[in-house]
Amino acid sequence: MLSAAVAEDLKTTPSYVNTTESWVKIVGGIVAAATAIFATFKALAEWRRSTEQRAEELKLRQREFRYKQAMFARDLISEVFRDAKSRAALTMLDWNFSDHKDESGTRYKISQGEIKEAMNPNRAANDKQAFIRTRFEALYDHLEQIEHLISLGIVNFTDVKTPFRYYMENALDPVIQHVEFLDYFDYPEAKAFVFRFKKDEKEQKLRNEDQTSPM
Repeated sequence: MLSAAVAEDLKTTPSYVNTTESWVKIVGGIVAAATAIFATFKALAEWRRSTEQRAEELKLRQREFRYKQAMFARDLISEVFRDAKSRAALTMLDWNFSDHKDESGTRYKISQGEIKEAMNPNRAANDKQAFIRTRFEALYDHLEQIEHLISLGIVNFTDVKTPFRYYMENALDPVIQHVEFLDYFDYPEAKAFVFRFKKDEKEQKLRNEDQTSPM
């Protein structure tokens, strides 16, 4: 009888053992949860670092592209001013009277008032007018290319605006302007480039008022 009782007691698991197992399970769950949370925060931190790194790389590429844009624009501007023909056209836009010499050595004294007549596509050109036309054609060939590159986003207009603003504003002067030549000889992008510099009526009115106001 005693042996049976002892045997039954041995079969019964002590309560402290059950308690220990419960704590082991609880602690194990907490550790697993903490590990999962830590892994999540680590993943988020790595994702944030990766995102910030990509953002910095993107900014760097943008700066590099912007630098290349500016350098390319500088080269395009240099080409215009190095070209003797296009530079002559710019000189005509700059001065009321300017002296020029063609390839054969013939000299021409040209006034700004003669430009519009020479660029009239409905008139036959004499030697002097032909000289004027060929110089402006060279300029417009360059401007066609520049405007096309601007439209493609390869050149930033800001980089070419300042060097050409004075000349293009003069080209839009009614005394000089010859839009019909650009239309007739198919210079749509050169025309678009020139008209980027067109002042609105309000700005032009203010400018005229400043010029006529008494000192």
